[in-house]
Amino acid sequence: MEEESIEIFRKKLKKLRQFKGRGTEMISLYIPEDADRSQIMGQITEELSQSSNIKSPQTRKNVQGALRKINTFLKNINFKIPKNGLVLFCGNVSETEGRSDIKMFPFNPIKPLKTKLYWCDSSFHLDPLEEMQKTKEVYALIVIDKREATVGLLKGKKYDIIGHFTSNVAGKQRAGGQSALRFERLREEATQDFFKRTSEKINAIFEEHGENLKGMIVGGPGITKNKFLEKDALDYRLKEKIIGTLDTSYTDESGIREMIQKSEELLKDTALMKERALLNKFMEEIVKDGLVAYGEKEVMQALEIGKAEMILLSEGIEWTAIRFQCIGCTNIEEIVIKDSKIKPKIECKKCDSNKIEELEELEFAEFMEEKAKNIGAKVKVISVESPEGEQFLKGFGGIGAFLRYK
Repeated sequence: MEEESIEIFRKKLKKLRQFKGRGTEMISLYIPEDADRSQIMGQITEELSQSSNIKSPQTRKNVQGALRKINTFLKNINFKIPKNGLVLFCGNVSETEGRSDIKMFPFNPIKPLKTKLYWCDSSFHLDPLEEMQKTKEVYALIVIDKREATVGLLKGKKYDIIGHFTSNVAGKQRAGGQSALRFERLREEATQDFFKRTSEKINAIFEEHGENLKGMIVGGPGITKNKFLEKDALDYRLKEKIIGTLDTSYTDESGIREMIQKSEELLKDTALMKERALLNKFMEEIVKDGLVAYGEKEVMQALEIGKAEMILLSEGIEWTAIRFQCIGCTNIEEIVIKDSKIKPKIECKKCDSNKIEELEELEFAEFMEEKAKNIGAKVKVISVESPEGEQFLKGFGGIGAFLRYK
């Protein structure tokens, strides 16, 4: 599975997690590619009939509205199910009690669906999709000196701090009345305890991720990192995962960031470094007025005339696209919404009617991916975690493109 599709997948999941219903009015329908059409449509009809027994008038209205929207959607696509299957999420997403705002969210899985599922609850049923998007390659990052240690985990383009430890090792100046031998013994015991606590956290990473742990980098400002590795506290299998040691100025989260910056060669095969190289190439093309464009207007124009080869979209862009159908002339159109708090006026451009039916709501990245596929282009989702990704969002609006020609 290509990384850009996984990033769009994750972004959609993040959005769906936020929606909560006030009753069992959030419908999740998992449809495998080989699902029997008549069976699915029959189930929707049956559920629509059974929903008349729901006691709450508001919940009953929302469930029936969602089922009708699912039914309309499947008819509009003529029940053409993608090779990995299709998941339909539909329900009332209004934050105002007593008010209905039925939204449809079609979802293309990144792996084949194995079973058919209908689920009606107060939230969308995401567990099967959550399992699909788990990162399979991770790297352990440790920065350590005699005072503190920080343990991080690099997953794809992002890192998480999963442990921070401080030592109780005394300075080299001993207190009055203490023998030099006793003082050194106390320092050694404190060091061993510090190394043990740090090692236990790192060992737990190995136990959790096993073969998915592709490597480990150890850093720090002095020789403590080497002494740490010489001890037997680390799982012996972890030592085989060490791909490098680096000198860093810090041993807190700043040290983890510094380590990542210095590990371009060690981590060259990771999504993070591939993204950094891509953004550096984008910046170089801008400087020499090369084959790139940036800004919404310029990129959309490049898409429309087919000269865009790759679209870059920041994950910091929170836009959505609405696909709707005119009730009068059945014309289907799309509109991009940049501010979810402002409800735009939607009307048919063909007949000027404002009587429309919303078919589906898409993440802007997914919307752009659909358009890119029409001209044989790709979409790359750019993280905001790295300095380069942050600059791309703030300096270039978070939208750019590599072009086939000027």
